[in-house]
Amino acid sequence: MQFSIIIPAYNAAKYLNRCIESVANQDLPHDCYEAIVVNDGSTDDTLAVLDLLIDKYSFLRYVSTPNRGLSNARNRGIAEASGEYILFLDSDDSISPNVLDRIYLEMSKDKLDMMLLNYVHISMNGTLLDIPYRMELNSRKVVSGKEFLLMDYYPPMVCVYAYLRTFLLENGLKMIPIWHEDEEFTPRAIYFAQRIKYVPLAFYNYYQHSDSYTNQYSESHALNIIAAMESLNRFSLNYCTEKRVKAYFDNHIAVIVMRLFKNSIRRGESGQKAMIEKVKMGALLPLRCRRKSFYYWMFNFSPSLFVGYYRLIKHKY
Repeated sequence: MQFSIIIPAYNAAKYLNRCIESVANQDLPHDCYEAIVVNDGSTDDTLAVLDLLIDKYSFLRYVSTPNRGLSNARNRGIAEASGEYILFLDSDDSISPNVLDRIYLEMSKDKLDMMLLNYVHISMNGTLLDIPYRMELNSRKVVSGKEFLLMDYYPPMVCVYAYLRTFLLENGLKMIPIWHEDEEFTPRAIYFAQRIKYVPLAFYNYYQHSDSYTNQYSESHALNIIAAMESLNRFSLNYCTEKRVKAYFDNHIAVIVMRLFKNSIRRGESGQKAMIEKVKMGALLPLRCRRKSFYYWMFNFSPSLFVGYYRLIKHKY
C-alpha cells in the first residue's frame, strides 16, 4: 500500500463525487492506494453517496464518528491508515489526474519525511486565484525541516504536503482540536522533519465556494488562531534549543498575532477585547518580531492602546 489518502467529510454529499473521482483518476493501480473517508457525523446524504461510491471503487472505505471536527477526523484517518505515505484531501476539493506515481517516486527516491507540493486555487466561478505564498523560493533540494522553516516560504495547509506515515507516528504528530489547526500543526511537523523538499507539482485543487470555512469569517477564527499560536509557543519553549529556530518561531507568532488584530479592526469587528485576553492568557506577550516597528512597541506596551490607535487611523470607530 503506497498511499493512504485521508478525507474528512461533514455534510459533503454534493462534493464527494468530484473528490473521489479525482482519486480514482490516477496513474497507480487501485490496489496500491486507499482513500479513507472519515464521516464526521454528517446529517445530509453523505453516507448514501459513500455507499454508492464504495460499490464502484475498491480503494475506497469509510469510518463514521460523532461530529468532533476536522482535526479529530484527520487524526482518526491517520490511525486508520496503512499506506507508506499519507496525503490529506478535503472532501470539497480534488487532486489532479495522474500525480500519485510522481509523488511516490519523489518521496521514496529521496527518503523524505515530508514533501511540499503546489496547488491550484479556484474561485466559485471557476477562475484561477492567486496563491499567497512564494513557494517557488523554496529549495528543490533535500534539506532539514529546520532549514525549511527558516526559509519561511511554506503554506500552512496540511493538504499540500505528502507525509511518511511512520514519521507522523514516531513523532506523535497529531492535530489539536481547534479550527485553523494547520497553523499550529504544519510548522511543528516541519521542525521534526529530517528530510524535506519542495516539488513544484500542482497536484491539489483548492476550491473556494460559499460553504468553505474560510468564507465564513467570524471573530472565533481569530481566537482559534491565537490558540494555535499559544500551542506553537509552548512547543517552541519546550523543544527549540537552536537560537535561530527559536527566533524564527517568536517572529512567526508575532507576525500572525499582529495580522489578526489588524485584519479584525479593518473588517470593523468588535472582538479585540476577547482577543487581547486570549493573548495575555496564552503568555504571548511580549510579541518578539524581528522587525522593529512602532506598532509592535505600542502593542507590547498596551494592546488596548494599540487597538484604539489602529481603529482611529483606519476610521473604524
